[in-house]
Amino acid sequence: MMKLTLFTMASYAAAFAPAPIEPSSTALRSSIGEDLNYWRPNPAKPCYGLPGAPYTFMDPLGFTKNKSISEVKRIREAEVMHGRVAMMAFLGYIIGESTPTIFYGTDVHHTIANSQLAELPTGLLMPLFLGINFAEAYRATKGWVEPGSQSLFAIREYYYPGDLGWDPLRLKPVDNAEAFSEMVEGELANGRLAMLAVAFMCVEEQVTGRGILENMGF
Repeated sequence: MMKLTLFTMASYAAAFAPAPIEPSSTALRSSIGEDLNYWRPNPAKPCYGLPGAPYTFMDPLGFTKNKSISEVKRIREAEVMHGRVAMMAFLGYIIGESTPTIFYGTDVHHTIANSQLAELPTGLLMPLFLGINFAEAYRATKGWVEPGSQSLFAIREYYYPGDLGWDPLRLKPVDNAEAFSEMVEGELANGRLAMLAVAFMCVEEQVTGRGILENMGF
């Protein structure tokens, strides 16, 4: 397990390594144009005009204030990815602890989701951690600048936050900027809600010691 942890940490290091200094916003607008998922960076708008920001933007703590375009893209990348994980976690809480499983049998009121990971045998944990490691390494390679230059935590100029090029169901709108913007805003809204929901679900289970649906009387 220690070797796996060290291997994972080494892979992550590539994502958080130095990167070149960001060009000016004008240069970015002229070089990217309409090719970056119909988004043309605009310094006059919140988050440079990223979908989900111009009209529904709220940043009372100033996380994106006076940030470069690379920093804003990195913050959006983190929000999108955490939102996606939270949406999957929401389903995992409900399905994992309230349906029959191979590991726990047919008793639907088995171990709460908060405790299930610790109960998995090493043989199942290893593939899980390796899968996470490879997914994160791919994301780092796709969106983050390689190590060895002058600034930290930089996103590639031609990388759109969250767009890893994996769309097996062909849900991404093609040649329709408005539809793409609506899809992105919908994903952000659902991801934000899921992050709050999963946080409350985690706390509820720790306090009550019972599953989510069990607490609701099911």
